[in-house]
Amino acid sequence: MNIELNSKKLLMFFISIIVFLVIANGFAIISEHFLSYSHMETIIRLFNVDREMNVPTLYSSCAMIFASVLLALIAYVHFNKNEQYLAWGGLSAIFLFLALDEMTELHEMLVGPVRSSLNTTGILYFAWVIPYAVLLVIFALTYFKFLFRLPSTTRNRLILAGIIYVSGALIMELIGGKIAEQYGTDALLYAISYTIEETLEMLGIATLIYTATTYISEQFPALSVQIKD
Repeated sequence: MNIELNSKKLLMFFISIIVFLVIANGFAIISEHFLSYSHMETIIRLFNVDREMNVPTLYSSCAMIFASVLLALIAYVHFNKNEQYLAWGGLSAIFLFLALDEMTELHEMLVGPVRSSLNTTGILYFAWVIPYAVLLVIFALTYFKFLFRLPSTTRNRLILAGIIYVSGALIMELIGGKIAEQYGTDALLYAISYTIEETLEMLGIATLIYTATTYISEQFPALSVQIKD
């Protein structure tokens, strides 16, 4: 059996899911803030992107795992061709970790200890951003040369995916921290901020998946995935 992945169709598939989730999240927020019907709690619980262990969390985790698998495939092919593969393997491991983080909310466990140690307030209210920002800087320095060894189209797409994802995961989290401290996490303004945050994260991963699939089709045109008994 051969498995074929059409990059553009795959991108539109992920975009369609993201649009659905954003609309469902918007309805959940409206229900939470403007409708006082108790039976709406199920909708809120299932589709609010700020809640845990629900449909958006499942989607984001699966999308990151899928991205990790694609990056691992690229690493594997380069390995078989005796080409540099460790950077691709590292990217695969990073997004597998981010998928596990999404499922377990590991970064949320850091908020209390880091906030207590450093007395963070304002944009650093969600104090997990500090250790993750340090890791981001280390990542950027480590992968700088790797990026500029890539074909320009792939490099630009990877940078775009990174900018979109980090804008949500880090920049909007800083803004959301300031809003949460000033107005509380039940405020409508905070709901708007986390909606933008999660939307950017999902779009960043979708862009990464598109980048990986187009790289595979451009660099390994003869590649086919076969499942045999």
